[in-house]
Amino acid sequence: MQLANILVIGCGILSSALCMDKQRAHELVKNQGIKVADAIVIKNTSDYSKAISTLQFPLFVKPVKAGSSYGISKVLDIQDLKPAIDNAFKYDNEVIIEEAILGRKVGCAIIGKDILEVGLVDEIELADGFFDYHEKYTLKTSKIHLPARIDELTTKKIQDTAMLIYRTLGCQGSARVDMFLTNNNEIYFNEVNTIPGFTTHSRFPQMMKGIGYDFIELIDRIIEMGLKDGNDCTE
Repeated sequence: MQLANILVIGCGILSSALCMDKQRAHELVKNQGIKVADAIVIKNTSDYSKAISTLQFPLFVKPVKAGSSYGISKVLDIQDLKPAIDNAFKYDNEVIIEEAILGRKVGCAIIGKDILEVGLVDEIELADGFFDYHEKYTLKTSKIHLPARIDELTTKKIQDTAMLIYRTLGCQGSARVDMFLTNNNEIYFNEVNTIPGFTTHSRFPQMMKGIGYDFIELIDRIIEMGLKDGNDCTE
């Protein structure tokens, strides 16, 4: 739609592409001094010996460019690494293997371009495994805490980090920034979702509801910002 010069709300083409690419997004964010998981990227199924020698289990194996946790596996030991890599290559021609970050998964909803508004920080509590496709859309064994079970100072630090990530990756309009918070209160970048779930019970609207936006008002605000920016959305 942007190439056809049709006005679109939300992140532009460059930002959307960067945020979909886990490797390149992590490199840009890391250059801002924000921690990311140790990782390597491979381009074929047999090129994973470096992961065994340089990374510590447990590992996450992911397509570099994919969403909704498609093709992602949590690997606890070496015998499961190759099948996980084979699975990830079904979704992309590049695969990233990264060390698991032990801690809580937290997220921030953000709207705006130059002046940003940040919703309440939420926290995903997992009974086991990771927040895969099934859990994202059923929440059968996981629970979302809103606000997150953290103190005010840590909340502010997470929100500030999320805004820096948002700006670093050129986001505008709206996006959800997901991070990890370790037991030592260290923040690690995970990913940015430039088209977050947007039902009334989805994480993004719920986080913004926490700072006073009801569902309809939030939609109106995002559309209003898109109309105000005009052709900036076709950058």
